[in-house]
Amino acid sequence: MKRYALAGASSRGFHMYALPITEKFKDYAKLVGIFDINRKRAEYVSNYCGGVPVFEDFDRMIEETGPDCVIVTTIDRYHHEYAIRAMNAGCNVIVEKPMTIDEEKCKAMLETEKKTGKRIIVTFNYRFSPYVTRIKELLKEGIIGEILSVDFEWILDTSHGADYFRRWHRRKENSGGLLVHKATHHFDVINWWIEEDPEVVFANGTRRFYGPTREKRGERCLTCNYRDTCEFFVDYSKDPFMKAFYFDAEDIDGYYRDRCVFSPEIDIEDTMSVTVKYSR
Repeated sequence: MKRYALAGASSRGFHMYALPITEKFKDYAKLVGIFDINRKRAEYVSNYCGGVPVFEDFDRMIEETGPDCVIVTTIDRYHHEYAIRAMNAGCNVIVEKPMTIDEEKCKAMLETEKKTGKRIIVTFNYRFSPYVTRIKELLKEGIIGEILSVDFEWILDTSHGADYFRRWHRRKENSGGLLVHKATHHFDVINWWIEEDPEVVFANGTRRFYGPTREKRGERCLTCNYRDTCEFFVDYSKDPFMKAFYFDAEDIDGYYRDRCVFSPEIDIEDTMSVTVKYSR
């Protein structure tokens, strides 16, 4: 039975890893530890996963639980840190996409993988969306013949799409921007579909809508004076999961899940374009 430890008690870590391991795959895998700097969120995950031990010290978790593999679902900017520490401690690593946010951190992770002989797996769950998988099958069957070019466009809506500008993703130092955090799905899918590697990439981006584009704004939706007139107002505190997982844990790390999408601290782009030359 494989032993897994979770670094990052995030919503993604909880729903896509911790719960499935302790419920659907409990005969094959065991979750032996949960690490997070916010103990309340880690304890929430633990309570729904059979009382898995909670740790606020990553290295102590590794030492005391002896996992075969560490699953990293922290904020993107810390992926490299916990992946490298895990491999140096003798563990394989599963890291949520994106692998990390810049070239320097990526190289450090690959160098550690080579040095330790351990393995990093980056998860791209979008490949398993039924229509994405079906497109892959059809392409393999040769339904359209030789692929000469790909035109791919992705438009984020103002519900899920706006949420990137409420959360920690809105700072480039945390996420690398949406071309790294979000479009990593799209780059991976296209590479997978056409079975080629990109050689040259040109990209540009700007911020046209979100950020300080209107005067009527607040720090967060929950306390905003313009909640009755703003079309982006959300009250996540009424959702039982969101309240318990985020709002009730704010006193630990000061993280607000409902920050204003028109905040001046937003420094990621919301409009981007990429041209890629592939190997063939």
